[in-house]
Amino acid sequence: MASENSVITKARREALCKATSKGSSASAINKITHIVFGDGGVDGSGNPIPPTDTQTALTHAIGTYPIDAAPTYPVSTTARYTVTIPASDLPGASISEAGLVDSAGMLCAIKTMYVKRKDAGVTFTFTFDDEF
Repeated sequence: MASENSVITKARREALCKATSKGSSASAINKITHIVFGDGGVDGSGNPIPPTDTQTALTHAIGTYPIDAAPTYPVSTTARYTVTIPASDLPGASISEAGLVDSAGMLCAIKTMYVKRKDAGVTFTFTFDDEF
């Protein structure tokens, strides 16, 4: 995650470390299964607030959605996840933060962004790149 407005959480980095270290008894890591969305990712002027790697939740989560399909890999060090928010969900929401969530419910990565307004009756497809 190469931007100041995105971060892999410390909890996820610790899990990756344990899963890949030879001396660790941990042999697997939980898969990313959902993307959570929130409306607390900007300051009073509408600028994205950089997330911290110690966050365990979004600032203000408003909805969680399952990953649409298996991730794709646009480059060898990036997993790309896509979710679709149905037309009937989150009408009028001002989405400004998103996070990858694993099968155990742990927040693994966070991205803050300028507000994306979700119109009523419109499907919203969101892509999240997890860059290593």
